[in-house]
Amino acid sequence: MSSQATGVVHHLDHFVVPVANPDRAQNFYLEVLGARLLKRMTDPSVTRAFVKLGQNHIGLFSQKTATMPDPGEIKGFPRHGFVASAADYDKIAKQLRAAGARTRPIAKGSGRGCGKQEGIAFADSENNLFELFRGESAGPVRLDHLHFDTLDVDESVRFYTHFLKFSLLERDETVAVMEVPGGQSIVLEKVAELSAATRTTYRGRHFAFNVSDDNFHPIVARLQEAGIEQRDEHGEREGRRDEQLATYFKEPSGFRLQITNEDSATFAAHAVA
Repeated sequence: MSSQATGVVHHLDHFVVPVANPDRAQNFYLEVLGARLLKRMTDPSVTRAFVKLGQNHIGLFSQKTATMPDPGEIKGFPRHGFVASAADYDKIAKQLRAAGARTRPIAKGSGRGCGKQEGIAFADSENNLFELFRGESAGPVRLDHLHFDTLDVDESVRFYTHFLKFSLLERDETVAVMEVPGGQSIVLEKVAELSAATRTTYRGRHFAFNVSDDNFHPIVARLQEAGIEQRDEHGEREGRRDEQLATYFKEPSGFRLQITNEDSATFAAHAVA
């Protein structure tokens, strides 16, 4: 292990969302959002489809009974935030409208982080919530932030600053913005009660951060020292390559996080549709 390794993540890399209808979900991501299919696996218990959206990949995992709640005004949690070039933003926004997706405009300057730009919040075909913002530069669509709910902002901030070494960018009584070293962020918002989508356990749902080999081990050591359980409760070790380092654990609101030394580019290179 390098003497310089302090256990920091590199970037927010990918996530898995629950889907009720994998065919409908796959069509939405490919035809409306412009993603491409990397890999699809089906067995009697679950269908897994992995799609590449710009720089990042997303897993679409079918559920036996659990479904995402109605998105309402599209202000619930969790929300997955992306940034796109002006051209890609306009294209995706147009396709969302044409598909009849439920959307909500986000006025420029009304949000935090990339939310200072013009944006659109929307629900996918399965009621998972997203935000898309118009970026100021060219380049592929990229994952910019996650917006989580929490009952205790202080506890959540302590978790992310201690175990993952994120820095605190903004903080008030109800909201904290944590910086991921790769330039992304985690937005934590205090609520009186966690949303139904947060409270429900969905097969495969997790949020993954890329780490170097050297930084993987200090993070694991901190988790072990604190007695935090590391467990892949969804059996997602299937398909993992021998050289891949990965572990799963829960943060204070109950979201399952992953740290892994594999990123979306590596995954895409090895995926076989």
